[in-house]
Amino acid sequence: MNPISLFEANCKSCHHCVRACVTKAISFVNGKPEIDDEECILCGACYTVCPHDAKQITSDLAQVRQWILNGEEVIASLAPSYPVLNADFSAWKKRLLEVGFSDVVETAQGAAFVSAEYVRLGAQYPDQTFISTCCPAVVTYIETRYPQLTKLLAPTLSPMVVSGKLIKQNHPSAKVVFISPCVAKIKEASDFRSFIDGVVTMSELDQLVRIYDDRYPPNNPEVFSGRIARSYPASTGILKSMRPFVSDQIDLMCVEGVDRVKEVLDGLLRNELPSTFIEMSACVGSCINGPVLRPYKDREIAAIQALRTTRVLDNLPMDPTLVATIHVAHPLLEKIHLESDILSVLEKLGKTDPSKELNCGACGYPTCREKAVAVLDKKADPYLCLPFALERAQSMSNAVIQHTPNGVVIVDDEARIVEINPAARQLLECVNFPVVGFPLEALLPDPQLKPLVLDRTQVHYIQSDYPQYGRTFMHATVPLPEERCTLIILMDLTQETTREKHLKQVRTDTLLVTQQVLDEQMRTVQEIAKLLGETTAKSKIALSRLKKSVEEDQ
Repeated sequence: MNPISLFEANCKSCHHCVRACVTKAISFVNGKPEIDDEECILCGACYTVCPHDAKQITSDLAQVRQWILNGEEVIASLAPSYPVLNADFSAWKKRLLEVGFSDVVETAQGAAFVSAEYVRLGAQYPDQTFISTCCPAVVTYIETRYPQLTKLLAPTLSPMVVSGKLIKQNHPSAKVVFISPCVAKIKEASDFRSFIDGVVTMSELDQLVRIYDDRYPPNNPEVFSGRIARSYPASTGILKSMRPFVSDQIDLMCVEGVDRVKEVLDGLLRNELPSTFIEMSACVGSCINGPVLRPYKDREIAAIQALRTTRVLDNLPMDPTLVATIHVAHPLLEKIHLESDILSVLEKLGKTDPSKELNCGACGYPTCREKAVAVLDKKADPYLCLPFALERAQSMSNAVIQHTPNGVVIVDDEARIVEINPAARQLLECVNFPVVGFPLEALLPDPQLKPLVLDRTQVHYIQSDYPQYGRTFMHATVPLPEERCTLIILMDLTQETTREKHLKQVRTDTLLVTQQVLDEQMRTVQEIAKLLGETTAKSKIALSRLKKSVEEDQ
């Protein structure tokens, strides 16, 4: 499990971590960064560059607390980078004992044994080049990316592991907790659980103790001195502990930062730098500038000054069996891609010819070609290319503005025209006139329009007739506050309004005709009714006479 995890709620997809990752172990294909454990060397660069605190380090702090609560014997191995927080070792020991640790020792004691072994190797193999093995990020980088150079790694354990072995010799049942400035040490400790039971980062100590306060002032040079290799965490610190004991025939070289480490390793592949002992660190500034110490950057210079007081004395403790180990290469599986597949991805990214391969690095990859390979490795979004996205958006935006049948007019905060599209020029009959810079009223004189344009609080709609153009427009005024402009969209309603007027006239004429028909029908009905009335009266008279005649005959 990778000790660096993502706090998704804070991630803003800014790609800082992708750009900072030298080994390109971070994928970004599902809308969030994901670390490939196999490819990650735990240099901590992604953690330090994240501006949103979206990267978190998971250590053994909770477990250590539980050990202390359970009353177990817990011994702290304090990395020599501690002067960044407080250079007084006695203050550290006092506070850690107060919170429940059984004892506190300096990891630098283990470093002294490692330095002695470096000196012995240099004397025994004066013509060979060695690389220090104190930085686990560098060791992993060599074992995975430069497996053929694994043989140059000094066959020694790191000071952390040696310190753990020393503690276990005298306290076999104790829990050894390494207090680290580094993320990679968490992974290294998990590989040596028989000597290191847990790791707590120095930044997490604030949750256990407040070592940097008025009661325990920093930078006590009288306390911070002695024969053990306390100089290790500063630049050239390892070399400083070795220099008095090695032959001048052996060159000592310090290399810091993964980019620079890569350059030197490439040189070693070319058989350069013979008879050289190379101190390598993934962090520029070495361990006192480790990932978890970056929040205390303002104390770095004071820590360097404190480290300068260290005196490396004679008689480094030597025990080759204590520090000896064998480093094994773990080469990564190299993926080979067809040139046609790479070119196909480049084409999707809009890189249809080499001139469009800008190699801007915004995506996190130094070249467009490397980005295309990452896409094929399913580590990168094929459409996440800033220049391509901007070009495409601008192209689409221009296409919409140029070809929309609606008129588009953009005016500034003084209601002067700054842009007008072809459709608007046609509608406003100014195709051949340079109207940019004209006041809005020159083309759209409706007095209701200008106040709405200058009101940038919301979108407004207004319909107006323009007899001079023989047109009716629906205006939509869209504020663009960041650009201090307003977008006016003109929708030509002339045909609709003409059609509506025609329909209204048709309805009026139809009603008139209908009324005339009804009137005629009423007159006809009345005439029929009159005729029916006269006929009915005559029939009644005839019937009455007939009835009377019948009655008389009886």
